[in-house]
Amino acid sequence: MLTEQESIVDSSRSVVRDGVTESAVRSLPTDIWIPNVAGRFPLVVFVHGYNVGPLTYQRFLSTLAAAGYVVVAPSFPLEDPSSGLGLDRSDLPNEATDVSFVISSMLAGPLASRIVPTQIAVVGHSDGADVALMVGYQVGRMDPRVDAVVADAPDPMTGQIAASRVPLLLIQGNADSVVPYESSMEVFHQVMAPCTYLTLLGADHLPPIAGGTAWTSDVDTSVADFLDAESAGRTLPSSLPGELGALPLTQLRTHG
Repeated sequence: MLTEQESIVDSSRSVVRDGVTESAVRSLPTDIWIPNVAGRFPLVVFVHGYNVGPLTYQRFLSTLAAAGYVVVAPSFPLEDPSSGLGLDRSDLPNEATDVSFVISSMLAGPLASRIVPTQIAVVGHSDGADVALMVGYQVGRMDPRVDAVVADAPDPMTGQIAASRVPLLLIQGNADSVVPYESSMEVFHQVMAPCTYLTLLGADHLPPIAGGTAWTSDVDTSVADFLDAESAGRTLPSSLPGELGALPLTQLRTHG
């Protein structure tokens, strides 16, 4: 696995917290995982959660890259404490714009030759899942280049929601101690797009995706299978519902 970091900066936008400009630019240092084989691969932008940074999810992101994806994980200035700018969840809509900026930067940057530009997905956890949903389905923030979305433990969507054919994989543990499980159920009913909803039976908030739990392999497999089928156009051994429905410790619902 090849890893590197790019210093991505949007100089046209500032970072504002509680009405105070913390930075005149939006700096988005981005960790990147690349399959260690020749070729071009679908792009996945990963959006981290609140009060953590991308490397909290290093195990998951490297596993996803090993499945055949270029995975890029920006650090968001008011969600990652390492930025030193403080924390502010009201910045999440700006992060949706950041995601589009990172996509544009990757497609125009030195790794463009390793990316299939027509195969782009956004994956997020917790607050990052809220941002992924904005990029996929919120009027005024949707990025038409994105062809699949994964939201792990999101809050209910706000703002105007658009009807879409961009498929969604929705994941949450029904013993989540941070985000109520009912939140993802509400998203399942809100989204006007094909939706696959995987409940991790008995699972908490961060541990399944961070690693080392009974549900970790289910998270890894479900995300890779979903992206293979819906973004990369790869053939699965059986249908996507058949693949995900066979996972242990889970419950599957679909609509659309």
